[in-house]
Amino acid sequence: MSLNGAPKKSPPLGAGSVCSRADKWFRDADGAKYFWNGITYGPFKPNSRGEPWPENAQLWTDLAHIASLGFNVIRVYEPPSEEVLRACTSSGLRLLAGVPWTQHVDFLADRSVRRDAIARVTHAARRLANEPCIAGLLVGNEIDKALVRWMGPARAQAFLETLIAAAKVEAPNMPVAYANYPSTEYLAPRNADFIACNVFLESRDDFARYVRHLQIIAGDRPLVITEFGLDTKQHGELVQAEMMQWEMEELRRIGAAGNFWFSYTDEWHRGGADVTGWDFGIVTRDRRSKQVCDQLSLNSSFIIRHSSLELSAIVCSRNGAATLRECLAALDRQTHPKFEVLVIDDGSTDATPEIAREFSFVKYHRQDHAGLSAARNLGARLAQGQILAYTDDDCVPDEDWLLNLAAAFDDENCVAAGGPNLAPSPRTNTEAVVAAAPGAPAHVLASDQDAEHLPGCNLAIRKTALEAIGGFRDEFTAAGDDVDVCWRLLAAGGKLFFMPAAVVWHHRRATVAAYLRQQRGYGSAEAQLIKRWPERFAWIGGARWRGAIYGHDPLADLSARLIDFGLGGSALFPTIYASYTRRWSDLYSGLPCAPLVIALLGAGMVYQPLLFLSALLLGGTIISAVSSAYQRSRDGRLKSWRGGLLLALLCWLQPLVRDWARLRGIFNLRAWPCAKSGSKKRSQDVSPLPEQRRDALVAVSNLPSRFGSRVWSFWNRSGEDDAVFIAAFIKVCADAGTNFVNVTGPGNEWDFKLHASGMTAFVTTVTEYHEGGGRMVRVRCSRPQWNRVMNWVSVLPVEIGLLSALLIPGSESARMIRIETGIFIQLGVFVLSAIWDVITTYHFHSLLHRAAKRCGWIEGCLSRASGDSSLAAATNSDKLPEQVP
Repeated sequence: MSLNGAPKKSPPLGAGSVCSRADKWFRDADGAKYFWNGITYGPFKPNSRGEPWPENAQLWTDLAHIASLGFNVIRVYEPPSEEVLRACTSSGLRLLAGVPWTQHVDFLADRSVRRDAIARVTHAARRLANEPCIAGLLVGNEIDKALVRWMGPARAQAFLETLIAAAKVEAPNMPVAYANYPSTEYLAPRNADFIACNVFLESRDDFARYVRHLQIIAGDRPLVITEFGLDTKQHGELVQAEMMQWEMEELRRIGAAGNFWFSYTDEWHRGGADVTGWDFGIVTRDRRSKQVCDQLSLNSSFIIRHSSLELSAIVCSRNGAATLRECLAALDRQTHPKFEVLVIDDGSTDATPEIAREFSFVKYHRQDHAGLSAARNLGARLAQGQILAYTDDDCVPDEDWLLNLAAAFDDENCVAAGGPNLAPSPRTNTEAVVAAAPGAPAHVLASDQDAEHLPGCNLAIRKTALEAIGGFRDEFTAAGDDVDVCWRLLAAGGKLFFMPAAVVWHHRRATVAAYLRQQRGYGSAEAQLIKRWPERFAWIGGARWRGAIYGHDPLADLSARLIDFGLGGSALFPTIYASYTRRWSDLYSGLPCAPLVIALLGAGMVYQPLLFLSALLLGGTIISAVSSAYQRSRDGRLKSWRGGLLLALLCWLQPLVRDWARLRGIFNLRAWPCAKSGSKKRSQDVSPLPEQRRDALVAVSNLPSRFGSRVWSFWNRSGEDDAVFIAAFIKVCADAGTNFVNVTGPGNEWDFKLHASGMTAFVTTVTEYHEGGGRMVRVRCSRPQWNRVMNWVSVLPVEIGLLSALLIPGSESARMIRIETGIFIQLGVFVLSAIWDVITTYHFHSLLHRAAKRCGWIEGCLSRASGDSSLAAATNSDKLPEQVP
């Protein structure tokens, strides 16, 4: 179906449906939005040929019926057979194909499982690369949340990125992604072409809130709901039909790129058996149509209601002839029924007037050069619309931009609204590097809907609200005006709404010099903002936002996130926090690190030991820039190592240029920041960190790493999971007098810790579910650690010896004797502590074995956590059913 109305028929299959990484929607051969209006199909009991599909006659009948209902894509969970491909091509349907592999086990600990997964994905991509009916490929589906926590989210995501990269080698033009679900929403492979998520929420309000949240996580990529449905056995056919209608309305509201209803038929076969406990299909097992099928035949069911508000699109330009024509052509394609377009020329000396007059619908006005704010105010005075929609001359608004902005103002509390500004396909290699560099305009969100800042290139304001605060301040001639007006609107009690579907494509600077001038201008504008808003700025680090800053990829650096997995990793909707502490790289970027390096180099000419210190700082600066560039280029947009080097250079220069311009402006304007330096700036975070959780997170930095930990695998066929083991382990610890403490919390991948004899060990568990009721429970135990008192005691002899040698008078030989005595005592303490370490380790490990013995389980393989292992012989490596709704 199209995004703006009735279901849309599939274009000729030979044309393909394109997914561009510079677009948030799929498009057909003519460039029109092509909504994936899909439904899931299968899996089925093997047919007479042993294939997981119905017999040929039923297959062709099913697909013809699906096409007649208005669906244009089907999702299958196995690579399609040749018969499925022929039937889809004949019916005009496209296929989103899944690739099954052994993902229900700790695949990161088994090299053979990883190799098999890569081989399966590679084979499927190679086979389907040139099939015209293939819409895309999914390299996995719903890896269990507890297993992801066990393996580590960053490591699990890295392997998914490996699978996607393997598919792209064979099929570079095929959209590839991973089908996620809410419990692991943080798994967002950077090289995926779209964000896919299975969502089962029966409340409309809950669904609307969550898909808005997903759209924000998706950043600049298309969002596809790959499973959504309702069990008619429990809720009835009427409720199912109602849900399908409101689901499509909500997906249109947030600008989703596709949706797959789960499922076509109640017939469902998983894990070697038919699933009969629920009925999610729109037809029964014997293919009787349910009530929802009648609704699907009515085009009016999905017609979008347009807002009655009149909007004024205002483009302020100064010497923007290079991009203005593209901007105005995009405004000519707007789908909103009531709008006008004004071009405010701020004293341009190029061809801006001539280009504006090429478009008959444009109202062109010129003023003597007075700056951006003055141009925005002139546009507001001349506008006839109730809503003022500002964009820049180097932006290309999406065709539904005004339509989506207008929807925000249905809420009377909304005084301003805006959406993402995304980088289009770069015109040059330099523009691609600049697009990946830091410092691009970004929105700041206090929640998934409420904004603290909306960039001026994509900002709509209620005209009466702008007039009430006196318009834009003329002192902001190039930048900073949008920040100031947003803060003033908020201070006046208004609400700013973020509309994720109101997209503009914002060209980044075409040259490095232009980019650095832009960053210098941003720094100077920040100094002007400090004059007006000193309480919102600190001396170092720029603005202190109360919300979170979002760029094109909100979950880019997953390793820097703290995830609240819930008790034992059981959270259905985990909360993702940013670390509230500065990262080490922050110490080496911007001011004052660079001047300090220069000063130390100069001082090192006089006192050579300072040269070593300056070299360390310089090395840290280089590593910090390279690390930042690596994180920003992992999505594959930069194709050459030269681009990577240039990006690293810009990651080093950008904070220097911007900080210096801001600092110089602070002194020139005598604008003194007064925000607390401890309030950190959050960048691209999903959730600001609540104050009440910080104490709990302080301990996270003291938790042991997985290095050196040991893993046990215990097998049972009685269907018992790790909860049974934990209950038995608690009893064993109580019998042995060992203190047992639960430590589950944000950023913590351990379940509990054990205290005994001055030492502490951390333990976590996970369950692998195998066919036939078999369970593999894995247990990881860290190396025992001394508590803080014992750590001090272990180094006390040497410290006492050194202090006595320095402070107590005596001969040189007496001092050396005291130092040597301290060293020998220290060596003795080390030997004793090593012996005690071995004894305590044995004690902790014996507790684990006794707990497993109490459960009556069989011990499987034993491995180091960082090494490879194979599954115990008792396990069945066949693919298990993924999570069911």
